[in-house]
Amino acid sequence: MVRTSRAITTGAIVALLIGAIAFAVGWVSARAAGTTPIDTFIAGLGTTAARQDIPRDLREEFAVFWQVWNLVEGEFYHTAPVDQQKLVYGSIRGMLGALGDEFTTFQEPDLAAQNRESMQGKFEGIGAYLRVVDGEILIDRPFKGSPAEQAGLRSGDVVVAVDGQILAREIAGLDDAAATARAAAMVRGPKGTIVTLTLRRPPDAATFEVAITRDEVPIITVNAEMLDGGVAYIQITEFKATTTQLLDEALREIAPRHPTSLVLDLRNNPGGYLTTAQEVLGRFYDGVALYEQENGGVVKEMKTILGPADTRLYDVPMVVLINGGSASAAEIVAGALRDARPNTSLLGERSFGKGSVQNIHQLSDGSSARITVAHWLTPDRSEIHRIGITPEHEVTASEDPQYAVPCVADRRPPEGQTICGDAQLAGGLALLAGELPPRPARTGGLAPPPPHFAAS
Repeated sequence: MVRTSRAITTGAIVALLIGAIAFAVGWVSARAAGTTPIDTFIAGLGTTAARQDIPRDLREEFAVFWQVWNLVEGEFYHTAPVDQQKLVYGSIRGMLGALGDEFTTFQEPDLAAQNRESMQGKFEGIGAYLRVVDGEILIDRPFKGSPAEQAGLRSGDVVVAVDGQILAREIAGLDDAAATARAAAMVRGPKGTIVTLTLRRPPDAATFEVAITRDEVPIITVNAEMLDGGVAYIQITEFKATTTQLLDEALREIAPRHPTSLVLDLRNNPGGYLTTAQEVLGRFYDGVALYEQENGGVVKEMKTILGPADTRLYDVPMVVLINGGSASAAEIVAGALRDARPNTSLLGERSFGKGSVQNIHQLSDGSSARITVAHWLTPDRSEIHRIGITPEHEVTASEDPQYAVPCVADRRPPEGQTICGDAQLAGGLALLAGELPPRPARTGGLAPPPPHFAAS
């Protein structure tokens, strides 16, 4: 019996060896033609836990996704490791892009962090807007009183390197939004630390270095002043967390001077927080701010959020300036003032046409997903999304000196002049004075989306 048992064992071992050799030959042959089922099986082991998190009623739909994921893991030719994080982020972008809504978007951690910090109305850095032109990072403009301005940075300066790191290498292959976000992340840093920028100032081809001490930089979103004839001018550049406070401070200075009329400048204002828009409206009237149209056709009334008594200008005649760069919360405010506030006129060019509301969700790795949750309607229930607001007084932008106005906010007169040309502001002032606004030649059409800027 022992001998018999040994014979059976020996036979089994021989059979296993023959089977293993046959499998190996078959695997090599299959490998030569492509990836084997074993490759795919091994690649799938690492995704088992993720698959278990998928709701049961969606597992069949996700099966194709995991099949392709496993094919990439097992078959894709590469000489360097595949960046799985990029695959994940790309999958998320593809999913959101399939919804057909350009405002439902995904932001990677760097850009998401910058936007969260910026929306609070302050950040730590040098205080300059950056933008991309022909693959280079330029200083668009330094903030007034910022470390960047104090260090002598000028609009148009090309940022060649940050602390010795060549920016062209850092932003290669990125779109404009990602490139400005990457550059801004390199320039920003804790208050009190030093960043060294290598700059080029066209047309000079030579480079030079500037060491700048970072600081906390407030983002000034409200500019206000009194003009001749008792006209109050208020510019709101964005609707951030600090905008209402800045507006209240401006109104407390203006109101005691008893303005006879008001110009509210919302040109090139890309929007911001919905709540801030409601608060801004509450300084100019009490009533409906907008309607939100949610899933299932549910329509929700949203009211203005009233300010303290000393910040209200309810009865002053007003002209609101808008253009193709006025979007989102700026359109909410302009449309509401037009519909619900007496003695208010809109002047300028058709607004951008973003009439949707997004919830911003911070994800576990610091990235964020912006999800459209509703469309909004003006108090008269006018739709704005992809339509925009057409002002009753259409005036095309022009800086021709014939439209001479005071140089308001951060505007400066052209070299050799003492005044600024602004056909739309001139038109607003004329309208408030009971005159017809000027009408430069119209170009028509919606303005293109504004360029991507990042504060550094």
